[in-house]
Amino acid sequence: MKRYLAIALLVYILAGVFAFALSASAEDIRTSTDVPKVIITTNDYVWTEYVSCSVEIIDEEGGKHEIILDESSKIKVRGNSTSSGEKKPYNIKFSGKTDVLGMGKNKKWCLLANCYERTLIRNQTVFDFADSIGLAYTPSYRVVDVYFNNSFLGSYLLTDAVEASETRVDIDNEGFEFILERDARTDEGTTYFTTDYYGIRLGINEPEEPTAEQYDWLMDFIDNAENALRSGDYEEVLKYFDIESMIDFYIVLELFKNVDVDTGSTRFYIKDGKIYGGPCWDFDLSSGNCSSSYYTTYNNVSGSGNSWEGLWCNRLWFRPLLSYPAFKEALCDRYLELQDNIVNLYADNVIGQNHIDKTIETYWGSISRNYNEAGWKIGKVYSELERVPDPTYEENVEFFRTWLENRNRWLLSEWGLDSFIDVDPESDLVQDGFFISGVKEGTTVSELLNKFSGDAYIEYNGATLAPDDIVPNGSTVSVGGASYVLAVGGAGLLGDVNGDGAINRYDYILTKHHYFAASYLTNEEMTRADVNGDGAINQYDYILTKRHCFKTYVIGGNDQ
Repeated sequence: MKRYLAIALLVYILAGVFAFALSASAEDIRTSTDVPKVIITTNDYVWTEYVSCSVEIIDEEGGKHEIILDESSKIKVRGNSTSSGEKKPYNIKFSGKTDVLGMGKNKKWCLLANCYERTLIRNQTVFDFADSIGLAYTPSYRVVDVYFNNSFLGSYLLTDAVEASETRVDIDNEGFEFILERDARTDEGTTYFTTDYYGIRLGINEPEEPTAEQYDWLMDFIDNAENALRSGDYEEVLKYFDIESMIDFYIVLELFKNVDVDTGSTRFYIKDGKIYGGPCWDFDLSSGNCSSSYYTTYNNVSGSGNSWEGLWCNRLWFRPLLSYPAFKEALCDRYLELQDNIVNLYADNVIGQNHIDKTIETYWGSISRNYNEAGWKIGKVYSELERVPDPTYEENVEFFRTWLENRNRWLLSEWGLDSFIDVDPESDLVQDGFFISGVKEGTTVSELLNKFSGDAYIEYNGATLAPDDIVPNGSTVSVGGASYVLAVGGAGLLGDVNGDGAINRYDYILTKHHYFAASYLTNEEMTRADVNGDGAINQYDYILTKRHCFKTYVIGGNDQ
């Protein structure tokens, strides 16, 4: 990926917004590009109270959604610490419920600036991961370019607001169903209470103005739930907590190590008489992106200095839940089950191209405009809360990628799970990324499975192989929730298309030519070129082989 230097273009102060921006003509602004555009126009000073504005939303080039124009909208600056950033986040309200870019009809929408997060993809990564594992009511989002009074503000995340709605958090806020938010500090505009036993201060997000009957019911329910937690009787706990959602929510929080888990933005909802975890929100200060001088414990300043180490989210109701062996066992089982999803966040694996690279490739136009046209500086510190960023975009991305990998490894070790997904260190197998090499030709399934300490099985072309079957090159072994492509034999090693014992530029050119029908591989060459083991030679195989040649990935741990 090319390196793009941030260029400061024009300082302006307008409507409470302090940012570098480049003015553009109305015609240029309204021309469709690779992401949707949000165009805001107002004559009022925009701060923390709603003021009138016009909002126009234009879908991306080739998009299927019609232009939205609401000249009777409202806007305000949103957020707590982020509201003081130079690149402001906003809440916008349409005059009526509006389906925005296919995300459902609602009046209120959020524009997240990600001012303190230089990769611009942490919130997206968390939302996508939470959605992929089935965490209910994860916010929908679209990456958009935002214009404010004809000035380009940069790349934003247009998202749902966390509120009661059929297309958001589907609860009955006229009955005894609620959205609660952990809020240790704020004291305005919301009904707050502190739980009797665990002393957790919560705000009632929904309903916004609970009736006396609703409030009394909620207080009794929370008391009973906390009494169940302290009872030592897990069956009582199950009456008040939806364990599956609490586990998935805890995994999201702990994997990304959300800084604010015990201060704000951590939500639970009550539906059908149970407490559920989520939805997730506000992860710009996560995954190591926080100041070592401000968050000393988070960053293990007095210890290893590695922010990916240490449990951080074992608080609130999670602390007593984790004291129950049944909950901890279910958590560990689920974490192993999700290993393919977790690894795919930072590394290519059987799922496909990793999420970080795929996201950056998809939204690179908007990301680059954020720094090159809107003028936001990659190396500048915008808040005392954020980590001092690296000087280039690529370095900040690699910090995020490496941090996630280290965090996953640490959690596996902390929970005693690493032996379930690793090969036997005494064996002749080599595990690298999502490949395992060193499998000898003629090895049976049972012989190979004996080399793994965790439960494992082998698949080929969608079918599970029997114990006496011979392990084929390109088959997949799933062990402890993680999956690996198997490289069998010597000359047949994956990626070495021409069988000369090395994976080089010639191999990816051969794969590319076959994919584009410029020339064709033999059956033996196709076996070696099928890097992802899906039975076809496709673009993914070509990309992986090319990345190996350029030292951005290692196929099967083979020598180059």
